[in-house]
Amino acid sequence: MASPHLCRVSALASGFVRLWRGWRVFVPVILVNAVLQALLVWPTVTSSMGWWVVLSAVLSAIVFGVCFGLVASTALQVPDGSVGWGAAVGRLRAHLLPYTAWAAVWVLAVSVGLALYSIPGLVIAAVLPFLLLAALDDRGNPFVVNFRTVGRRFWRWLLTVAIAGLVLFVADLLAGLFTFFLRNPVGSLGVWIVGGFGAVWLTTTWALIYRSAWAEPAPEPVPAAPDLEPTA
Repeated sequence: MASPHLCRVSALASGFVRLWRGWRVFVPVILVNAVLQALLVWPTVTSSMGWWVVLSAVLSAIVFGVCFGLVASTALQVPDGSVGWGAAVGRLRAHLLPYTAWAAVWVLAVSVGLALYSIPGLVIAAVLPFLLLAALDDRGNPFVVNFRTVGRRFWRWLLTVAIAGLVLFVADLLAGLFTFFLRNPVGSLGVWIVGGFGAVWLTTTWALIYRSAWAEPAPEPVPAAPDLEPTA
């Protein structure tokens, strides 16, 4: 059982320290996702608007969904120690249907919010950081569990959202500058590798907060019964 004190000072610092327990899954997933995403935006392939553009977008979403599922599955287990492929794939396979369904709901909600205006989409993403983690867990309705987790760790959630939002804003500016000087697919590859590491770090941080919110405290030791035998 994980300790309630998984994030003693900084959740992001704890996430950075603990993510290395899942490096055997995280590193290959980051690299494979980066290569596939870069290939899907190859200029000679996506230069003409046609059926391949739609297909490449669908393939990109599927690749990212599978990779994020493996990352989230691993992140949920790093508080307990090192995580390998067997544990990561096993959890994802056991919760594949609810994860897929709630991932579709999350993507649809955020996409609609971003289509209306950028702020609603960002707000939806900010208030649902535990949705897909809960979908890979066994605690009931993931939507309800998400908001209960926010309530149990409100200040950690708020501080992490604020810091992550600032970092993502700066990263978005740097990514645009990076891809301006390095055209696809090289620029895209670099952005996906760096962005993939950032996503792993943030997901591990959310997983630690989630696990700490639902961790059960260790039972207190039962005092020994007094010796009632009469003395001579």
